[in-house]
Amino acid sequence: MGSGPTGIATTSSVDTTLFTSTVLTHSEVQLWIADRQENRSTCPIITAYVLTEVVLLVHLLWCGWALLGWTVTLGRPRLRALHIASIVYAVVIELVPWPPCPLTLAEMWLEARAGIEPAREPFLVRVFDAILYPDLPQWLVVGCAVVVCVAILGVYVRRYLRRTARGQW
Repeated sequence: MGSGPTGIATTSSVDTTLFTSTVLTHSEVQLWIADRQENRSTCPIITAYVLTEVVLLVHLLWCGWALLGWTVTLGRPRLRALHIASIVYAVVIELVPWPPCPLTLAEMWLEARAGIEPAREPFLVRVFDAILYPDLPQWLVVGCAVVVCVAILGVYVRRYLRRTARGQW
């Protein structure tokens, strides 16, 4: 064991003091590093689990925006355009098998990283199955979602047809 340029005892090129005045051997440093790596191994799982929950929350917020966004768009043309685009996107995502919903993909990927069995069905089917009506067929849930989206688009058509002389709808 030699002395480094600062007078700190070292073994080979590894600083074994680890910011304390206690001198550690090379094997103790290796054990400390292994222990740190072992303790950090659960961190990605917990992080993935928390991020999965965040994605679920964002998914619920997206569904809430798609369902209720029409209530806050009156007289707000940019918000209205965003909501109409969101509704059209929701219909396309529900009816066309590709591209899949990016939130569903993120959720499945994070669930796999967290050690949770990834969901194999669409988000709406899981929500209705867990909360409202168990064992509803997927075609019924998707069909109802599309009908609701078309009804919301109908609200916009009605607003457009009944717009004021100033063009506000």
